[in-house]
Amino acid sequence: MTDSLSGREPALTGAPLEAITGSEPMLGGERFTEQWRAHLLERLHDPHMTHYRRLNAGRWLADSGDDRAGIGLTDDGLPDILWQLIPAGVAHIGDRHGHDESFMVERFYMAAYPVTWAQYRVFLTDENGHRDPQWWADLHRREEYDRQAPPLANYPAQEVSWYDAVAYCRWLSARSGVQVRLPTEWEWQHAANGGDPTRIFPWGQRWNAQYANTRESRLRQVTAVGMYPHAESMHGVLDLCGTVLEWCSNLYADPANTNLHDPRERVLRGGSWFLIKDYAHTFFRTGYDPYNRYHSVGFRLVTGDPRPQPAETDHA
Repeated sequence: MTDSLSGREPALTGAPLEAITGSEPMLGGERFTEQWRAHLLERLHDPHMTHYRRLNAGRWLADSGDDRAGIGLTDDGLPDILWQLIPAGVAHIGDRHGHDESFMVERFYMAAYPVTWAQYRVFLTDENGHRDPQWWADLHRREEYDRQAPPLANYPAQEVSWYDAVAYCRWLSARSGVQVRLPTEWEWQHAANGGDPTRIFPWGQRWNAQYANTRESRLRQVTAVGMYPHAESMHGVLDLCGTVLEWCSNLYADPANTNLHDPRERVLRGGSWFLIKDYAHTFFRTGYDPYNRYHSVGFRLVTGDPRPQPAETDHA
């Protein structure tokens, strides 16, 4: 599986409006842009909209300033996370290698989208961000981030190692006051299928090629987050099928183990634009080395409480 993630995306190009709708609209300044954005976001809910037009819709939104909640930054320059409540339940984890366990899932909140490039870039550029050793304490490995071709702001962050993702969670927790982390795979699965083992995809039991960016889309590249709103899970979480694989906190060979110090493979869930639909089932699990930055791999956040907690003060 490692070699299968070594592909590269075609270069990003602009997205003329006629490439999204099939006709060239009359331009009319800022008012037109706002009206067109509202129309475009409504159109995205149409399951018959082609993958190619969704690709270009995401590019146009990025170029015009994508102000959807949960995509960019807040006024104070920190990631704007749109939290969705996931109720308590039970998740059953099993695979062809003999893993067969059930996990109790406590109520939690999951980000509606994977972490976007805009939200990851602030971690890279913050003088107390990616290069600050405090976020890497006790982690097995740290490397500089050197992605050669930064994606558009509303694209999911890719080529992020598991250690990068853990360090990001530590940084954002300290900066925002909200204690965020990677999901366990039983949390991820429960968010994707709502505890229903027959729910093979976030939207239901049957595959629909128009509901996700997997290899079947023939785009051969990632799309902006939230381009398939009609395929959201029952709890309002998007992009759980296709787009990018997502890191989970636990070990692949020992699912109940979330020890940060173990260098063995970590779980990835959800499939990606580079993989066929069989990898995008809500119950499919795979594992990868936590120190590698695989193409088509990103992450999303969870928290037990999305309300910022007051900083601790010394009363001595």
